[in-house]
Amino acid sequence: MRVTLGQKTLWDHSRISIRDWLLIAGLTLAPMTSLRIWKIGPGEVFCLLWGIKFLYSTRIKHNDIVFFFILFLPALLLGSLAGYIIAPSELSPSDLLTWIYLGVIAISIYKGLKCNSREYNDNLLFLFGIVAMLWYLFLFLFSRYVSRYFLGAPLWYSGRRFSGGATNPHQVAVLLCALCFIFIRQVLLKRNLLISILGLVVSIFLIVGTESSTAIMSVALGVFIGAFFFVGDYAGKNKKKIMLIMVVAIILIAIIGFNNFIDLFIRWVSKDTNGLGRLDIFASFPNTFIKSPIVGLGPGVHGRNGTIEFHNTYLEVLAATGLFGGIVFLVFSVRIFKKAIFADWKLLLILISMYAYGLAGFAMRRLVFWGVISFVVVIAEQRIENNHINEQVVTRGK
Repeated sequence: MRVTLGQKTLWDHSRISIRDWLLIAGLTLAPMTSLRIWKIGPGEVFCLLWGIKFLYSTRIKHNDIVFFFILFLPALLLGSLAGYIIAPSELSPSDLLTWIYLGVIAISIYKGLKCNSREYNDNLLFLFGIVAMLWYLFLFLFSRYVSRYFLGAPLWYSGRRFSGGATNPHQVAVLLCALCFIFIRQVLLKRNLLISILGLVVSIFLIVGTESSTAIMSVALGVFIGAFFFVGDYAGKNKKKIMLIMVVAIILIAIIGFNNFIDLFIRWVSKDTNGLGRLDIFASFPNTFIKSPIVGLGPGVHGRNGTIEFHNTYLEVLAATGLFGGIVFLVFSVRIFKKAIFADWKLLLILISMYAYGLAGFAMRRLVFWGVISFVVVIAEQRIENNHINEQVVTRGK
């Protein structure tokens, strides 16, 4: 289907199968945690219905996502055993089910997308971005002009922060960060420009509505790194030299203005109602980590001696799985980042938005996180495979 206005393309994609609308709906509704019964909501159900078919498909070798969960789930189990002995009051055994579910969904999405062409997956990711953007814009307008509740789910947190049906605004903010860079990627690729620009503007508008300083930081970081690669792309033969100069300049600026940057950072964090409080939570990490540094204490509440979560993906991983799980996560992250950089640095920006959000939230425990990561990994692998095939064709032609 192709929609045009004059000579400009508004929308261009191959036909999307009816089944794939389940995946789009599932990832779109995933942040609406207020609609859940226990840990299960419409997003979780739709994603499972879509993906269960692919769990029994032909085995795919060299699958980074399978590799991660095969090692990370045992790490969580070992941590849980240690936590049961060392700090049982901090342990949440039911969270193991959440991680098993996330593993099942991530693996099934990876396998399912691998059955498609790269062009189809590109279009599917973009369509997901459009649907999610329109859905949360609808909820925002609905909350302004009709009701602050939708099917019983609150659309605002504490009466002033847009949450889109989530129990807190961070769950929808993670999704909105990913949407920003899905649309930015389309703009940089010069595809569906009008819709992509509109989608980017709406996503940023909704992020402002969530009042999530973490989301703003994630988008800013992604844009900064994107500008770095963008300049490199247009440097031609002097690409390496110019990028090296940029790196040196950034390091010098950081060193010279270190104190000023720290002061600005503290002021910025303090504007968030929970900002300085989170720094205080982070400071309690060494006391937790030393209890079980090798395998951690299992999933649960470990911050401030078991009174609150750390609200940081990386501290949560180390607290729950220790160095064992931390190394597994590090290796996995390095591998997928390398693939994204080698395949298309524009995909890297989507990853950065997800990982940057983890600095002040447990983004890795969100269904949207693994849905987006699976898309990025598959598209990156398919681009690398296509490039390899093209190189072989050129070689044979010579």
